Amino acid sequence: MKPMSVWPQRLPAPLRERRFALYLIGQLLSQIGDGIYLVTLPFVMLNQGGGPANLGVVLACYGGARLAFLPVGGALADRLGARPVMLAADALRAVVVLGFAALAAHGHIPLWAMIAVAVPFGILGGIFMPASFAVLPQIVGPESLAAGNSLIQIMQSTSRIAGPALGGMLVASFRSGVGLLIDAITFLVSSLTLMAIRPSSPAVETAVETKHANDSDRLRTWRSVLRYAAGSPLVRMTLLTTLVFNLAAVGLIEIALPIFAQDSLGRGAFGFGVMMTGLGAGSVIGALLGPALLRLRRRGMVALCLGVAEGLALTGIPVGSSLVMATAAMFTAASLQATVNVFYMTMLQRTVPARALGRVMSLLATCAGLAYPASALLAGAVLGTVDPEVVIIVAGLGVSAAFSVGFFSRPYRNL
Repeated sequence: MKPMSVWPQRLPAPLRERRFALYLIGQLLSQIGDGIYLVTLPFVMLNQGGGPANLGVVLACYGGARLAFLPVGGALADRLGARPVMLAADALRAVVVLGFAALAAHGHIPLWAMIAVAVPFGILGGIFMPASFAVLPQIVGPESLAAGNSLIQIMQSTSRIAGPALGGMLVASFRSGVGLLIDAITFLVSSLTLMAIRPSSPAVETAVETKHANDSDRLRTWRSVLRYAAGSPLVRMTLLTTLVFNLAAVGLIEIALPIFAQDSLGRGAFGFGVMMTGLGAGSVIGALLGPALLRLRRRGMVALCLGVAEGLALTGIPVGSSLVMATAAMFTAASLQATVNVFYMTMLQRTVPARALGRVMSLLATCAGLAYPASALLAGAVLGTVDPEVVIIVAGLGVSAAFSVGFFSRPYRNL
């Protein structure tokens, strides 16, 4: 694969572009709203006597609907444009959450009504996600993609902390309906910022498609996109590493780490919180370093080495049964993962034909979505018979093995 012809800009450069600044502000608010919803939903149900079983049903309906509609979101983004799809999805999510708030204000909500809210909210989330991955080339020029992806990842890390924290304060200080109302407002503001964005010039929007004109002519159907993904070393390997990483990370972070903090470290929730803080800080640092990787001559080979090192860093979590060591390992692994994420996301946005970018991104999101329940179930079952240290080490080695496969692909090594 030929080297990129456009030299990546420095990190602050996209912020000077009005389109990107509007996009970043809107999506920050939207994702903070997601965090508020994440905290508010359980307490709306539990406070109204719904119980954990009903909560599980509602969350399963939401997750299933979102997963099922990821391919639909990718197809709509390719056909209608990523920005209009995101705008419509956020506007409709505001309406759904307002309806949920209205139900919550009238007392007890029956299970069927909760499902009637959760399913469309999941559908709209599934439609939104691939478009959000594919929209950046329509907002910034090719030279700003790496810096833009870096800033987006920093924004996502920030919102994962701020959203749940704000949601917790709102639920503790006010009725849960207030959190839902603020959540709806964030979606509305996000849709307004997307409406205010004017897409970049046609020359920028179609640069990738011009380069791959023959491919674009064939990428009209899902079958042709799947053939393209299977034949592209970049897409094929990115799908593999996304699947393996999420299979490893979900069970490790959400099940094995809390048990490790409780049983092996004896630090309980405090120890788990400290390790998660290390993960969040590492994600920010890695995102800051991401654009620098795009400037290296052997960036493909370096990215593979970083991926292998990420897995090895995960295996270092249980070394010495030390909270300091575990947090340092989480910080290191998260920083390497964020750096690699910026690199591969930018490469996909630059090399996948524009006609297929939304559907390719939906394949990535589907890999992550399918891995989530599989990883959680597998880790939960295995941890009944083995120590959490074993699960952590096996997960880390799995990540290293997935990236090691890339060394056997010359086009992937030479990205």
